[in-house]
Amino acid sequence: MDPLTLVLILLGLILLAGIVIVLVRTMQYPIETREPEAIELVKIDGEEVAKHIGLAIQMKTINNVDPEKVDPIPFQGLHNLISTLYPEVEEYLTREVVGDHSLLYTWEGSDPTLEPIALTAHMDVVPANEGPDSGWTYPPFSGTVADGYVWGRGAIDCKGVMIGILEAVNYLLKVGFQPKRTVYLAFGEDEEVSGARGAGQIVRTLKDRKVRLSFLLDEGGSITREVIPGIEAPVGMIGVGEKGHLSLVLRAQTTPGHASAPAQVTPIGALSLAIATLENNPFPQDLEMAEFMMSFLANELPFTQKMMLANPWLFGGILKSRFAAAPILNAFTRTTIAPTIIKGGHTENVLPALAEATINLRLLQGDTLTDVLKQINDLIADDVVEVFPAHDDSLYGDHSWDPTEISDVNSPQFHILLDLIKTLVPGALPVPFIMNGATDARLYMEICDRVFRFSPFLLESEENESVHGINERLSFENAARIVSFMIEVIEKIANIDSDELEEEELEEELELDDELVSKAIRELESPLPTRPMKQLEREPIEEETDFFDDDEPLEVKPMK
Repeated sequence: MDPLTLVLILLGLILLAGIVIVLVRTMQYPIETREPEAIELVKIDGEEVAKHIGLAIQMKTINNVDPEKVDPIPFQGLHNLISTLYPEVEEYLTREVVGDHSLLYTWEGSDPTLEPIALTAHMDVVPANEGPDSGWTYPPFSGTVADGYVWGRGAIDCKGVMIGILEAVNYLLKVGFQPKRTVYLAFGEDEEVSGARGAGQIVRTLKDRKVRLSFLLDEGGSITREVIPGIEAPVGMIGVGEKGHLSLVLRAQTTPGHASAPAQVTPIGALSLAIATLENNPFPQDLEMAEFMMSFLANELPFTQKMMLANPWLFGGILKSRFAAAPILNAFTRTTIAPTIIKGGHTENVLPALAEATINLRLLQGDTLTDVLKQINDLIADDVVEVFPAHDDSLYGDHSWDPTEISDVNSPQFHILLDLIKTLVPGALPVPFIMNGATDARLYMEICDRVFRFSPFLLESEENESVHGINERLSFENAARIVSFMIEVIEKIANIDSDELEEEELEEELELDDELVSKAIRELESPLPTRPMKQLEREPIEEETDFFDDDEPLEVKPMK
C-alpha cells in the first residue's frame, strides 16, 4: 500500500474518531435530574399573606452607608409588626437584635449534634420616587393590596421573602413541628448598602459562638420565562455563587484653559479614550460555568446547540461569540466592565482641569480584585489618567470583594431544592448559576459551605424588571408559593441526618452512568465545582466581535 493511501486512511480514521467523540459527548452532555416523588404542598391563603407583606412595606426601612443618616423608627416599627403578626414565633424562638436593627431568631433543634440551618432575608429596601409623576400605580410605600397583588417597594426584594419565612415558621409551630437541627432566621438591616452592619455582624455573632451552618438559603434567582435564549420552559435559577464586585474611579487631570485654544490632551478627551479602551478590550471569556449551567437545560436545546456546548474544544470560538452577543449570557462568561458615572466641566467655553468616571466591575470566578485592578491600570493608567478604588482607601472593603466559592451542589440540600422547584411550578427546569448581583449570602460563606440563593417566585419579565424599579409588586399566588416552599424547606432540610450524598445516592439523583457521576462542566472525570474554579490564564483570545465595525482598534494606552 502506497504512502498516500496510508495517509488518507489515517486521516479518515482521525476524522471518524473525532465524529464519534463529538456524538458521544453530545449524548452524555445533559445532566438528567430525577422527577421528584409526589410532594403535597400546604395550601396557603396568598391574599392574607399579601396583606401582611403590605403592612411590612409600610415601614420605610431605608438604610444608608452613613449610619447617622438612618431613621431608626421604621426598623423599630417593623420589629413590633413581626411581634404582633407572629406571636408563636416570639414565644417559642429566641429573638436577638444584632447590630443596630438586625434580627436573629433561634429555633432550637432536638439534636444538638447536627449542624444548624439558616433562612435569611433583609429588612431594608432601596428608595423610591414618591412624587405624583413617579409612574407608580399605587404609592411605593403604601403596601396597597389590589388587583391580585401587593404593591410597594420591597414586595419582591425582600420583605416578601422575610414575611414568607415567618409565616412558614409560624405555621409549623402551630402544627407542632419540631426540627432536628436548630433553625436560625437571620434578617439583616443593610443589604442594599453593603450588609456589613447586618449580615456581617450576625456572622460574627454566630462565629463567636462556634456555630457552623449546614445550609443557608437567601434571596436570589427566581422562576422566570425567556431568561435564557432558546429556552421556552420556566427556569428556576438557583444561585450557587456570586461574582465579585469592584467600583473604580478614573480621574483625568491636566492644566485648565480656554476652549478657544484647546491643548492636545484634555481631561474629557483622555477620559473618553480611557473608557473606550476598556470597552474595546474586554476581559477574556471563560465558558466553564456557562457550560455547566446549560447542561441542566440541554434537553430543551436543538441538537446543534447541544453539540456545540458539549464540545467546547471544537466549537469554543462559536460559543464565545454567541454568549457575547447576549448581555445576560455574556455576563455569565467573563468579568464585566460598565461605565456608570461621568463628571467633567461646568461651562461651555472653559476646559476643565479634571474629569472623572466611575466604572463598575463584576468579577467572574478565577479573577481577583488585585488582578483586575492591575489589568485596568496596565490598560489605561498614565501621566494623565489615574485609577483608584471608589469607596475605600484599601482595595478590599465593605464595597468590594472577590468572587465567592461555588456552593456544594453534590449535597442533599441542593437536590431537595431541585425537587421543590419542580413541585412548586410543574414543568420548571431548575438550574444552578452564578449571580451577577450581590446578596447577604456571600458573608455567610465564612461559616457555611452550602449557601444557596433562590426566591420561590414565578415572575414574568415585567415583574422582574420592577425590582428596584417602578411598580414593584408580588402576586397573591407568589405570596402563597413562598410560604409553601419555606414550609417544605424547613421540614425536609432541618431533618436531614447527613450533609453528604453517598456516591450511590448521587448516581440515583442524577440518573447518570458510572462514568458520569463525578462529571460536571462537561470535562470527563472532573468534580463538580464545589470549590473555587480554576484561576484563569490571561492568554489572549481571538475577538469574535468587531465592536467598532471597520474602525481601527484603539491604542491600549490612551496617553503617552
